[in-house]
Amino acid sequence: MQKWAKGCVAISVLLSGCAVFEKDATEDRRAEQINLKIPAGLAVPNQPSAYDIPQVQTSGATQVDKKSPTLILATATSSRLDEEEKQARVWFERNDYTGELLPFVQNQLQAFFASQDIGLTQTDEQGLVYQTDWIKRSKSSGFWLWKEEQAVDQLRYQIELAPRPHGRALSATVTLLEHQFFDAGTALNAQEAKAAEVNLLNRLINQIAITEVQIARELRQQVAAVSLEPGLDNAGNPALLSTQPIDVTWSQLEVLFGELNLTVTDFDRSVFTYFVSYTRPERSIWRAVTFRDAPLGLPLDNGDYQLVLSRTANNGTAISWLNKNGEPLSPAQVTALLDPVVAAIRASGAEL
Repeated sequence: MQKWAKGCVAISVLLSGCAVFEKDATEDRRAEQINLKIPAGLAVPNQPSAYDIPQVQTSGATQVDKKSPTLILATATSSRLDEEEKQARVWFERNDYTGELLPFVQNQLQAFFASQDIGLTQTDEQGLVYQTDWIKRSKSSGFWLWKEEQAVDQLRYQIELAPRPHGRALSATVTLLEHQFFDAGTALNAQEAKAAEVNLLNRLINQIAITEVQIARELRQQVAAVSLEPGLDNAGNPALLSTQPIDVTWSQLEVLFGELNLTVTDFDRSVFTYFVSYTRPERSIWRAVTFRDAPLGLPLDNGDYQLVLSRTANNGTAISWLNKNGEPLSPAQVTALLDPVVAAIRASGAEL
């Protein structure tokens, strides 16, 4: 019986765990805020209570707008934004594509609204303030063959141009003047009105960006059309002459090889010579089905050729065409090469 009693005591101790042992008084002590005594004349450090979040009384009718803000997209190379801009405004700066800035932007405004069949009225003598006619907005309803557009509302805007005195920069600001619902609806709130202004401004910026790309392409094509012509190199052999320096011509020829179906088999930069192989391209079945023209072809027989570059008297470059034996091609052959090479320059955007 005595042994049984001792076993019960041991089991009870194990089951009770640490509860039979007394805890140290320091274990239950909670962290308490210690208020420091700051001598007079010294700054008091921030206390934790300074960062407490205050309680805000909100009514049940308050609604949170979950829509993301509409941002101005300065996609044109001549456009930029001011930091922390509150208005729907963008700045344009003069560059090689715009020319005189104010007439360029004025023309783009007229072209954009004319393409959208929206009236635009100039309201001042200087051509700096414009007002649009009503611009209707609609929403789609139905699906597939039964899909239709239903007008929702209409808006009128004012567009103000503010050029700097030096004429190299101007700002364009879009302001919403009027808004009307076709069906019963509430007025636009401040965020919705700002979104409508920014949306129209982004479309105007996109108009200018597209025009800049078109002007850049035209400039590249104009340079390519006039910079290459048939002539003679320093040795009196027929060649194609470029106004570009020899180093530029050497690098730009690499862009043309793919367009002309030329494969570089070797080259020697020390004497500015490319060794190429030519294979006349054929019109594939896919090009025939899609009614696309055949790839550019050269008036040459299939085989190996050499392109030798040399400097001209006016710091330009002469491109001499030789056969695989190093013999110059005839003047008629070199002259016939001009048109397909110029077409390849336009297609690739090379600077020759």
